[in-house]
Amino acid sequence: MRKVLMTALVLGSAVAAMADNSVTFATFADPSGNAHNPVFVHDRGAKTLSGAWGNAGLTLIAPGAVGAPTVTNAKFNTTTLALTQVIPGLFATGPGSISFSDSSNNPLFTISFDSATFVEGLGAGASTLRGQNITLSGPLVPPGTTMTQFNFALANQTNVANTTTYTASFTSSAVPEPATMVALGAGLLALARRRRQA
Repeated sequence: MRKVLMTALVLGSAVAAMADNSVTFATFADPSGNAHNPVFVHDRGAKTLSGAWGNAGLTLIAPGAVGAPTVTNAKFNTTTLALTQVIPGLFATGPGSISFSDSSNNPLFTISFDSATFVEGLGAGASTLRGQNITLSGPLVPPGTTMTQFNFALANQTNVANTTTYTASFTSSAVPEPATMVALGAGLLALARRRRQA
């Protein structure tokens, strides 16, 4: 019995460690090069934030995706996010999504989230957009993969009237196939119990 318990503890710890082992899912460097080609727009009058890139120049590197592709001239588009100011420079959003596609508009993957946090640097630091309660879907998503975080780092802030524009880079992390790891751990535990009973 003691041996079975020790085996269960070891397997449980191993599975938990694997489940916490996030890897880079997809990333891209700022494709715009300068503030004249913005990636995100903060409309202060409408209290919204939106982002998109449909030009050449975005290289999406996706080591956590199926086939670990590098997609040249990739595109992305966000839903328009409603902003609620929490304190000056800090905003909460409602639900939204970010869709990535290749240069021929074939879908790659979509990130959906229940809410996000938009931090505006106000000239004193970096601006960011981070999501919470994230789900991941699409043809490049391995079965069982769970996204743990995504982050847009916004730069080259430019203010014109009630609008602020930004360029952006992107990173994201995911836990690969947690269901498979848990199933493996459960199977090994069952095998250990059978051996103990034999």
